Amino acid sequence: MTPNAPYWRNRKVLITGGAGFIGSNLAERLVEYGAKVRIADNFERGREEYLADFREEIEVEKLDLRELENCHKACTGVEVVFHLASKVGGIGYYLKQAGEVIRENCFIDANMWKAVLDAKIPRYFYASSAHIYPIELQTRPDSPFIKEEQAVPAHPELSYGWAKLFAEKMIEYQIEEGTTETRAAIARLIGVYGKHQDIELATGSAIPVFCRRAAEYPALKPFKIWGTGKETRSYTYIQDAIDGILLCMEKLESQKIVGPLNLGTEERITIGELAALAVKVSGKSIEVENDPSKGTVIWGQAVSCRKATELLNGWKPRTSLEEGVTNSFNDIRKRLGK
Repeated sequence: MTPNAPYWRNRKVLITGGAGFIGSNLAERLVEYGAKVRIADNFERGREEYLADFREEIEVEKLDLRELENCHKACTGVEVVFHLASKVGGIGYYLKQAGEVIRENCFIDANMWKAVLDAKIPRYFYASSAHIYPIELQTRPDSPFIKEEQAVPAHPELSYGWAKLFAEKMIEYQIEEGTTETRAAIARLIGVYGKHQDIELATGSAIPVFCRRAAEYPALKPFKIWGTGKETRSYTYIQDAIDGILLCMEKLESQKIVGPLNLGTEERITIGELAALAVKVSGKSIEVENDPSKGTVIWGQAVSCRKATELLNGWKPRTSLEEGVTNSFNDIRKRLGK
């Protein structure tokens, strides 16, 4: 199932964090569909170059959404909001800056939701995360697939997950009260990767970091990964994720709230196999080293996506991991000038 492109034609859309990884890809798709797109971003992680191919067709506001006034400004005159802005990074960043992550994200999410309610915006999308799930459900590489209702009793490992869960509940309670006409979709994204992703070694996630290490090898060596390499993860290519996000929003025509839904794939890969795939795609001979002294207790992160498939008329990711990693590697090599 793919989105209904005509549904988006001429719709006035705001994308927070729109110059970032997911936001810029979503903006590009909506421009293709004929939507009138505004982006709000503080450009802490977002990049103007991600918008280069369609810059003249969108409105861009440089705004710090930790300030409520800026959230109100961003929401003026729009009918759909995709809220993607967030303090994000790799696992090392989440562990070292845990207090900053939860504080900043709670400010941003609360401000944006209030601005949406104040402006009486009809449609709202909130980008949540599989990191909201209790750590006890992720202690084995073959841990059972996690279902949406297993978010409580809550015990995320990372402060990032706590902030996302707080925002989900804030939205759900408001809509359940019946005091707003705003309809909302909440998707728990898992392992989204692809073009425009952060490639900084300190803040990037596994796929872009592995692809960068492979692209720059042997100048950048050793090729080292955190943990034992036996940990498992699931990854979703960006274009498949965008299909799911847009389908969630289209479903709001018949429902007041969609989700929270797990949005991703049920296929798993070990971190060691993922590193080997990045090496394979590079065409180089590279020895991968493990650092078991670093990492987290998330041994297996995989979620059930049956609800999304059922609700979104058969939606499933269509891009194989090898195809997606190949696309990511080529994008990163181009950005590095290799």
